[in-house]
Amino acid sequence: MIHLEGANLQGASLREANLERTDLSRANLQRANLMHANLQSARLYRADLRGANLNGTNLERANLMNAKVDTEQLEKQAASLQGATMPDGSKHPKS
Repeated sequence: MIHLEGANLQGASLREANLERTDLSRANLQRANLMHANLQSARLYRADLRGANLNGTNLERANLMNAKVDTEQLEKQAASLQGATMPDGSKHPKS
């Protein structure tokens, strides 16, 4: 597991990055470009994703507990949220 806990990645271009199983807890990802990034099983606990581009992002089984992100934005933009822990602590349906 790669540890980027608390990293300041505000505005970073992480387009198509493979961040599978990366610990991004409490990371600042505001306005970051995560388009088509792989965040499968990533730990995004309390991460700040406000304004981030999540189009096509794989968030399958990611932990988004207490993340600062609009749930509607997640639903519209993410390629997959299958099995993800949502910001409110609920599990996303495995559909």
